[in-house]
Amino acid sequence: MDIKLYPAIPEAYLPLTIVYQGRVGDQADLMRVHGGYGSTNWEEVFDLPMHLWPDHGWTVNIAVLPQKLLNLTFHDGKGNWEVNFQVEIDAP
Repeated sequence: MDIKLYPAIPEAYLPLTIVYQGRVGDQADLMRVHGGYGSTNWEEVFDLPMHLWPDHGWTVNIAVLPQKLLNLTFHDGKGNWEVNFQVEIDAP
């Protein structure tokens, strides 16, 4: 699994571009990013469609909330999920 974030360190209140390449996305007709904030109990949960960027993977833009941790996982809507990914947020 390869996940790239732009910017590399998410900043609260700013847009974040997520690019996903992985085993689930390699065979998918559509991909979704499922995410939330927090270390154990996810808050502000979202599930958004991603767009295929040929030769680069699946991409989506989100607005980053001022929390400490952002959790992301990826799925194809057919029950195939990729492992959770967690990143710290640079808060003002």
